[in-house]
Amino acid sequence: MARLKRWSAKYLRFGLVVLGTLLAIVGLTLTSGAGFSLKGTPALAQVAPTHPLDSLTAAEFTLTKEFLTAAGYVDESSRFPLITLHEPPKAEVLSWEPGQPFSRAAFAIVKQGPDTYEAVVNLAAGSVTSWEKQEDVQPNLLLEELIGVTDLVTADPRWQDAMAKRGITEYSQINCAPLTAGYYGLPEHEGRRILNVPCSDLSNTQNNIYGSPIEGVMAVVDLNQQQVLEVIDNGVVPISTKSHAFSEEGAKDVFGELRSPLNPIALVQPEGNNITLNHNVIDWQKWSFHLGFDRRLGTVISMVNYQDNGQIRPVLYEGALSEIFVPYMDSGDAWYYRTYMDSGEYGFGWLATPLVAGIDCPTNATFIDAVLPDDEGNAFTTEDAICVFEQYQGNPIWRHNEVTNETYEGRPQVDLVVRMMSTIGNYDYALDWIFSQSGMIKVMVGATGVDAVKGVTAQSMSDPTALADTTYGTLIAPGLVGVSHDHFFSFRLDLDVDGTANRLVKDGLRLQELPADHPRRSIWMPESQVLATDTQARLKLNYDTPSRWRIESSEATNYLGNPTSYQIMPIDNSANLLLPEDYPTQRAGFVKYHLWVTPYDPNEIYAAGTYPNQSKGDDTLFTWTGNDRPIVDTDIVTWYTLGFHHVTVAEDWPIMSTSWHGFALKPVNFFDRNPSLDLRRPA
Repeated sequence: MARLKRWSAKYLRFGLVVLGTLLAIVGLTLTSGAGFSLKGTPALAQVAPTHPLDSLTAAEFTLTKEFLTAAGYVDESSRFPLITLHEPPKAEVLSWEPGQPFSRAAFAIVKQGPDTYEAVVNLAAGSVTSWEKQEDVQPNLLLEELIGVTDLVTADPRWQDAMAKRGITEYSQINCAPLTAGYYGLPEHEGRRILNVPCSDLSNTQNNIYGSPIEGVMAVVDLNQQQVLEVIDNGVVPISTKSHAFSEEGAKDVFGELRSPLNPIALVQPEGNNITLNHNVIDWQKWSFHLGFDRRLGTVISMVNYQDNGQIRPVLYEGALSEIFVPYMDSGDAWYYRTYMDSGEYGFGWLATPLVAGIDCPTNATFIDAVLPDDEGNAFTTEDAICVFEQYQGNPIWRHNEVTNETYEGRPQVDLVVRMMSTIGNYDYALDWIFSQSGMIKVMVGATGVDAVKGVTAQSMSDPTALADTTYGTLIAPGLVGVSHDHFFSFRLDLDVDGTANRLVKDGLRLQELPADHPRRSIWMPESQVLATDTQARLKLNYDTPSRWRIESSEATNYLGNPTSYQIMPIDNSANLLLPEDYPTQRAGFVKYHLWVTPYDPNEIYAAGTYPNQSKGDDTLFTWTGNDRPIVDTDIVTWYTLGFHHVTVAEDWPIMSTSWHGFALKPVNFFDRNPSLDLRRPA
């Protein structure tokens, strides 16, 4: 316990705020709950699963471990990088009615020493239905692999010699960060479980532990052998001694005094909200959906239906953030490998952090706890992992002021937001699923936190070394460069538009030149094309030749005879600039295109594969979609890649303002008319 508290205080690159708070700060507790508990109604935590897609309960995590132990597959030394719901066949879920029984099974990744196994456990029968060894893979990192890295590295004589050159002889204020190494074809890393470990000085950091990097020194660690293989030392760089704190005290040091507080802005619903939460099913306005939570994926939204004039119409069977790829743009020995897979290497849900009312979410939000498994297969609770709230920002959902007959009609826009936040080392990500009364679903990612910084000699841009020091980033504080980098997010969207028989339609906007005697010279017109295979469905955004991408029902039409569909509509996006043959691009194959459509396969869940840690890129969206599998008039899955480039600026430091990026699922002829026409005027 003392060691865990010490580790949590010192933090790691994946600072793992949620893990650093395990048992110490956040108070993660064991529970026998059903995947979620609603704040203020602890009885929900005692309810058994009521839906086939309910997340595993604490009791089911325990059963998974017990059944594997009884079968002789695991013992006290076994570790569980992942335990999650092994979903029932999709056909069974779609045909299931509330009150009917349903199967329950768990999928587990088990680490036995250096070996990795996959297991499926039938929880009802108490049997292990499969146990298979996985060759040449490295699962995501474990807590116990991270907490001892600082002790391992600081005990190495080579590292101590490097510190002595920098005048450091006492290591109690040294934090060493366990960074995943990626894959670069290095023979000395083959077959090993590698971490690259740079360190920083916490002596005067206060709440910003990233501002004093010990630049140029890095240890290469074999986790399985618990051995420091190599210590790289590229020369002494001055270590920043400023605090760079972003607390109120830190801000006072910079500005002298803080702004006067704002007058209170009330977020109240005196008659209560309009949200119905029935166990893990949420009903709001005409939307209904199931809410799940996963150690790797975080929030999972499933069984999204819209009630249209008494008819329950399916839109999205399941949607989740599949992977995050963050490559940094510095070619130095201590930086080039930093091409993180934040979900697959660490866990987006695992690193979910408690949401704070009045800052992270409105004060009138409903807060929900999440139950997750730890490395030993036992359950813990992340309190306030999700918030659900109605959002009104003073905008109209529609309006028209008619001057001719002096009439006005308008309605306020109110949305339903499902939010979680994950702290992945220096970065904090907010993930919002937003349901609109217009039938649209938005997915938004907010990025905040602290820039990853590189220690340099230059104190200002007038220094002689400034040009060289800022080759790969921006000088954002004296002696600190924020290194340029990318963020790419892959979303898996199993759209079922009016059923499972769907197809991908590309509506290209074609220029038409008009006859010479016409007053106009040109117009554009849509030209639709049904894409037949998953290889054809690899699409990139191109603003010179724009197109609209739709998932269209093969069978349903609206009352005018137009096929019903949903458009995948970019709000903003960027393209991968790295070479296709570059190792990071191969490992994160999903960044090669913005849109992918594949035939439904329950085994294709993770865009960068089940094991992206040190992956060679042989199990990604790119490799799955090279065989021209048919995607017409069948059950298909859409994958959307959202990305943005981050060229750092001084305004990022010492804390970044939240930057939002996203996309929308927009109805196209799905309805007969504007579905929000039936909204009442405000009282």
